[in-house]
Amino acid sequence: METVKAKQNQLATNLQDGDGKLSLREKIAATIGGMIGTMHNQIIATFLLFFYTDMLEINPAYVAGLFLVARVIDAILVPVFGVFVDKVTTPWGKYVPYFAILGIPIAIFGWLSFTDFGLSTTGNLIYVSVTYLIYSVLISIKYAPNNAVGPAITKRIDDRISMGQIGYILIMIGALFASLAFQPLYKALGNGNDIRGFSIVMAIVGVIGILISFFQVSSLKEKYIINAQNEKEKLSFKEMAVAIFTNKSAVVLYIYVLAINLANGIRTAIMIHYFKYYFSNESLVVVYGAVGILPTLLGVMLSGRITKRFGFRANVLTACIVNVVCTAAVMFVPNTSTGMIIFFVLSAISSLFLGIATPAQGSMMPAAMDYTEWKTGKNVNGLMGSIQGFVQTLATAIAGSIAAFALHLIGYAPGVEQSSETIFGLKILMGVLPAIFLLFTISVFWFDISEEKQKQIAKELAERRNASM
Repeated sequence: METVKAKQNQLATNLQDGDGKLSLREKIAATIGGMIGTMHNQIIATFLLFFYTDMLEINPAYVAGLFLVARVIDAILVPVFGVFVDKVTTPWGKYVPYFAILGIPIAIFGWLSFTDFGLSTTGNLIYVSVTYLIYSVLISIKYAPNNAVGPAITKRIDDRISMGQIGYILIMIGALFASLAFQPLYKALGNGNDIRGFSIVMAIVGVIGILISFFQVSSLKEKYIINAQNEKEKLSFKEMAVAIFTNKSAVVLYIYVLAINLANGIRTAIMIHYFKYYFSNESLVVVYGAVGILPTLLGVMLSGRITKRFGFRANVLTACIVNVVCTAAVMFVPNTSTGMIIFFVLSAISSLFLGIATPAQGSMMPAAMDYTEWKTGKNVNGLMGSIQGFVQTLATAIAGSIAAFALHLIGYAPGVEQSSETIFGLKILMGVLPAIFLLFTISVFWFDISEEKQKQIAKELAERRNASM
C-alpha cells in the first residue's frame, strides 16, 4: 500500500511541475520500436510475396488467402490484447515490459518466416501458414504498448513533436535498411543461394530487434500509470469501444492510417515487379530507397518550423494532397531513361512533403488518446494503440492480398517476359489504385484537436488526477 501511495505522490509531483522534459535516451527508447517494426513490415511488404512465389514457388492465390486469413485472426486477437493491456498492470510496468515479451518471439518468427527447411510442397504450405500467422499476430499486438507508451511517459507537446521527429528518422532508418540494404545483403550473404541469404539477414534483424527490446525496457519509466485497482480496470469492452469511437479525431486517424498503408502497401508489394519488368532493372529498388533519403531528411528538419507556423493539421493535409498527385502521375511515366528520372523526381517530391508532415502526424494519436480520457474519464490507451496497429497491419495485409490477386488477374508469370496487358496492369497497381486509396487520407481535415486544445486538455487531466489523490 505504501508503494502505491509513493507512486501516487510521484505522479502528483510530475503533474504539478508540468512533467520534466524527457532525455534523448528516453525519446529514442520510446520511438525506436517504430524502427524495428518498420523494418519487419517493409521486409514483409517488399519481399515476402516475392519470397513465397518466386523462391518457394507457392501459388500467388494461396499467398493472398493466407494474408487475408491472418487479418481475420488479428481482428479477433488484437482488440482482446489491447483490452488486456488496459486492464492489467505488471509489477514492472503497464506497457514497457511488452517490448521484451513480444520483441523476442517476433525476432524468432521473423527468421522462421524467411527460412526454407527443404520441406515437401504440402509441408511448405503448412510451414509458411503457421510461421506467418504467428509472426503477423505478434507484430500486430505489439502496436498496443508501442502506441500507448507515449502518453504514459510525457504530456508535453514539445516532447511529443520531438519524439515524432526522432521517431520518423528512426523509422526511415528501418525503411532504408529494408529498401537499400536488404537485397544486397541477402544476395551477398547467400553467395548465389538467395533463400539462404534471406534466412541469414533475418537472423541479423532478429538479433538487432532483441537488443532494441532490452534497451527500451532498461531506459523507459512510466510516469502516468498508478498501479492500483480503479474504475477504469472494470470497464467492459463495449464501454471502452464506445469511448474510442465517439472520438471523431481517433476515427479520422484510423481512416488515415488505413488509407496510407493500403496505398503504400500495394506499391511496396509491386515495386520489385514494376522495376524488374517495366524498367527492366530489379536493382532500382535500392535506388528508389536512396533517392528518398535527402528529401525526407530535409522535410523532417523543416517539420518543426512549418508545423509551428501552419499547425499540424494543415501540414499533414498538404502532404496528403501532394502524395495523391505524385502517385497518380506515375501512370504517365514512360519506360525510358527519362521516365526513370521522372519517376524518381515524383518520389523525391512526395518524400519531401511526407518528411515535413510525419513528425506532426506522430503527435496526433497521443493527442487523441488524451482527448478520449478527458472527454469520457476513461484511459483506454492500450486498446486505442492496438486498434491503430491492427488497422496498419490489416491495411498492409489487404494490400499484399490485393497485389497477389492482381498479379494473377493481369497474367503475371514469374521469370518470363510480360505481356503488354500485364505491364499496363503493373502501372495501374503503382499509380491509379494507390492514388484512389490516398484520397481518403484527406480525412485529416476533420481532425480538430488543435495545439491550444491539447495544452488545455493536458492541464485539466493533471488537475483531475491531482484531485483524485
